[in-house]
Amino acid sequence: MDKSIILNILHFYGIDGYKEITEIDSSIDEKDIRLNIIIDKKYVLRMNTNKLEEDYIDSIDRLSLRYIETKIMTPRIIKRMDGKYITKYSKYYCYISEYLDYPLLSDEINYDSIHKEVLSSIGKFAKKYSNYDLVKWNSMWSIIDLSPLDNEMDEKEENIILLTNKLESIGLMELKEDILKYNSYLRERIKEVYKELPRCVIQGDLNPSNILVFQDHFYGLIDFNLSGTEVNINAFCNETNEQLEEDFIHLDTNEYYKKWTLKQEEALNIILKEYELNTLEKNTIYYYRKICQLSMYPNVMAYIYYLDKDLNKAIELLNLIIEKL
Repeated sequence: MDKSIILNILHFYGIDGYKEITEIDSSIDEKDIRLNIIIDKKYVLRMNTNKLEEDYIDSIDRLSLRYIETKIMTPRIIKRMDGKYITKYSKYYCYISEYLDYPLLSDEINYDSIHKEVLSSIGKFAKKYSNYDLVKWNSMWSIIDLSPLDNEMDEKEENIILLTNKLESIGLMELKEDILKYNSYLRERIKEVYKELPRCVIQGDLNPSNILVFQDHFYGLIDFNLSGTEVNINAFCNETNEQLEEDFIHLDTNEYYKKWTLKQEEALNIILKEYELNTLEKNTIYYYRKICQLSMYPNVMAYIYYLDKDLNKAIELLNLIIEKL
């Protein structure tokens, strides 16, 4: 990005000049440009061609403050000198956040213990902030109600189409229909009650590259672009997917599935040590878990790979998930 453009934008925030920048381009295409420019390891200038609204950025800053209140470090959003967040510059919607210079979990060797701390923090945060300061947009985990990135259907519904199209392409029509029926059954059960379930606003993308580490402990979070309101038990199930891709070839199907579900249960129990499910959540979390098993994107990509690698075992696994014995 041209230096004069950066300086012009920084001026609105009372920042006069810089010594060094690092530009990170995560653009999707020419219509969806996403630039993060790290400035002197103090600020991040975020430039997007997708339209941003003041209330959306303000909600991110309020959410960031709530994480900080629970001892999870997050970058605050910097306001312009006129009190606004967003600067419109040419085709870009721009705002500035703090830069937190800490290692990422993806760079750490001690992954398992830090991951457990992250899971524990999910339960603590949901306990403290359920049904507090909810926003009108949903997180990327949302099902039935759409997230800002969804078009006509939620992401998991799109993933089911990917899986069933693969099954159709290899002639497994009966399994395709069984999966579609099971998916519909799960969604109908959730639709009956999901409006009544506790929820909170979450960061929404706890992958290792967004988790900060300090002195071998979970320290903070970055990247709130996928944040939004989410049903607590849906977030819990998504964050405890615990895929076991590498074990598929070496274990028998029942053993693989048992090991996978046990690991999911162990991860979920870490969250539930900090958060007590109410009766409705206890009665509904099963359906969210099965939706996640069946249609989270990493899982669907794994099933498609398994179908090519070992067809019979993949069919057995899918039948176990949809409980077709």
